[in-house]
Amino acid sequence: MTLTLIKPFYIYLFFTILWFLFMTWLSHQDGEHTSRTSLELANHMKHWFPVRDIGKLNQQLRRAAHVILFAVFTILLTGTLHSANVSTAAMAAGLILAVFWGWADEATKPMIQGRHFSWFDVRLNWMGTGIGILAGILLYR
Repeated sequence: MTLTLIKPFYIYLFFTILWFLFMTWLSHQDGEHTSRTSLELANHMKHWFPVRDIGKLNQQLRRAAHVILFAVFTILLTGTLHSANVSTAAMAAGLILAVFWGWADEATKPMIQGRHFSWFDVRLNWMGTGIGILAGILLYR
């Protein structure tokens, strides 16, 4: 089967599932690993940003990650639903599930060593979902 025979729906679905698994895996690392990973990233990126305090850059990167991960997920989900030609109600249901996952992702954190639930992070997830919905509307109308 050539790539041109694969329907766009399956391509979108594949990348949506892959991104969801990636973001969920990142989000559910234990506290020690997630702190170490983000600090390493901050150390690599400190030359790109005019920040003297690596801890502050680390915190900003961690916050931005919530928004970016959920925005990309929602854009991909919107593309998947759009390519499936679902009804407006089904599109809304899918996007409501994305909003729900923004909360549920955080609600599962207390089960992970060194992690905790944060309403601030839920709001960041929802912000990313909102950005993704707006981008999806612009991209797939």
